[in-house]
Amino acid sequence: MGRMTTNFIDRYVGARLRSLRESRGLSRERLASALNIPADRVLDLEEGRERIAAELMRSLSRVLEAQPAEFFEGFSVTAQGLVRLTDNDGRAAEEEARLTRDFALIRDEDARQLILALVSSYATFAEIARS
Repeated sequence: MGRMTTNFIDRYVGARLRSLRESRGLSRERLASALNIPADRVLDLEEGRERIAAELMRSLSRVLEAQPAEFFEGFSVTAQGLVRLTDNDGRAAEEEARLTRDFALIRDEDARQLILALVSSYATFAEIARS
């Protein structure tokens, strides 16, 4: 069976998979082992080169202790179908995954709170500047 052509949704869902996996402290190899699939296939899924089938989504949700909807956070369902809420499809998901991974490495609670305050302040400033 050949692989389906993938698109920006597959890349986004794959990036969310990576983010969820990393936030749970799982290596690609450990996730692959839990799913009984090769680690290379997990990489293909995370990079959006392979579409995640419904049965695999169910297994991923179970292993990652995540709801299937968490793989689609950042998308909205409209009459036109699934629509990304931001313009830069996979890049935002990759940046989110990197932020999540790096933030989880910071053990100093005061530093974490300062970073959160900084990000929140900047987001508020950016929103004001846009209006």
